[in-house]
This record gives sequence, structure tokens and C-alpha cells, in this order.
Amino acid sequence: MTLPPIAVVIPSYQQAAYLRAALDSILNQNYPALELIVMDGGSTDGSRAILEAYAPRLTAGVSEADRGQSHAINKGFARSTAPIMTWLNSDDELLPNALHTIGEIFSRFPQVNWLTGQPANMDADGQMRVSRFKAGRRRSWIERGWYHGRLWGFIRQEGTFWRRSLWEQAGAAVDEDKHYTMDYDLWQRFAAYTDLYTVDQPLAAFRHHAAQKTAALDQYYAEAGIHTPKAARLVMLPVRAITAPLMWRLSPRILRKNGAWRVYS
Repeated sequence: MTLPPIAVVIPSYQQAAYLRAALDSILNQNYPALELIVMDGGSTDGSRAILEAYAPRLTAGVSEADRGQSHAINKGFARSTAPIMTWLNSDDELLPNALHTIGEIFSRFPQVNWLTGQPANMDADGQMRVSRFKAGRRRSWIERGWYHGRLWGFIRQEGTFWRRSLWEQAGAAVDEDKHYTMDYDLWQRFAAYTDLYTVDQPLAAFRHHAAQKTAALDQYYAEAGIHTPKAARLVMLPVRAITAPLMWRLSPRILRKNGAWRVYS
């Protein structure tokens, strides 16, 4: 089986503390058809030296001023040609064998245009914690914007992959006016064209640390136009936990049975 090329764009700014770990999490997988593009926003914390050290193994490593994360993502993808795409924030990591898993699934199942993994988190030191609950996602609910932390849970940007054809259908860009919710907006646009399949394993881990941009969740929800009473948020926590198994079975999903991947729609 020939694995398809995969483009991974890393937008980064002042993340030298984690950039090497992000790069190693990708490069150590030895994926045979990788485009790895790092778009650094002109950091002054040592990131440029890291890019220089890794330059022979990168498709591109750019350190220059930009207009923010969304602009960096678009600039990175404009440099890519691979038919499978994702971006990984420079403080997150791909998990072992994720790229081979993604490549195999996209190669075997032409009906799958967009997929994500199960959620996983790690702390600032890289200690891992995987969620006990399997997540499943309904396409119509994605279009309505119901997948966020106050309702049915986030669709994790880290570990979400898609075909270039879908990217082009949906406008071939993230919205550069979005500073926190560029992925939330992109998922809604993708859902207008196709289902999101969820793989029965984590593909990447989200790192929690004090300096991360997504710690400013109030700004995230303000930008998304989401206003949820506190009482409703408290109710959703047990509801999500109780209904998770049912949502998983009712959603498009990919799992391995008897050594082979199976797709359920």
C-alpha cells in the first residue's frame, strides 16, 4: 500500500520551550511522504535557532512577522502540496504512529475526507492523560456550532486531518479575523460538505500550560458568539458523560477489528 503525502503546518510564536518536542513528535514517526512546514512569527526566544538546527529535515522553516496564528496557518498551507493536511500548534504533540494510521485510513477509504482522533491531554512536562470517554460527532450538530466546551465538547484541532479537496471546497483558508476560533469556524464549513469520522484512538495530545492562548476561554467564547448560562454548563457535564457511549455508536467512526480498520457511518 502506498501511503499518501501528508502536510503538517506548525504555526508558532515564542514557543521555543515546546517547539523541539512538537517537531520530534512528527519527525520521529519516519513517515515516508511528509511535508513539514513551520511558520514562526518572528520569535525572539530561541525558536529561530531551533528552526536552523532542524532545517535539513523541514520542507520549510520560516521566521518572520505575521498577522497572527491564522495568517501563519494560511501561509504554511500555501507552501504545501500534499493531498492530506493538518496543522499542529507548537506546544502540542502528535502521538506515536499517528501519521501511518492517518495515511493508511485515507488510502484505504476514499469516502473518508475528514477525520479526528480521541481526546488526549498532557501537562507542561509532557505527562499524558487520555480521556475515558469515546467521543463521536454528528455532522448536523457541527454545522450548528454545538461542538464546544460548554455543550458537546471541542473537536480537537490537534489530531484532526482532512483532504486538500475538502479544504479547497471550504474556501482554502482559515478566517484570519478569527484569533481563537479559526478551527471552530473551519469545522462548520467542512461539515457543509462531509461527515467527520472519529478514529478509535488518540492521534495527538493537547498540552496544558499557563502561557497558552487557549487559556483565555472567555475571549474564545466571545469571538464565537457563544453565550451559555452557568447552570446550563453544569448540566451538560453529566449529560455528556452519560450519553458518550450512545453518541459514539451513532456517529461516523473508524475502529480496528481483527487487525483491520473498519468504517461505520
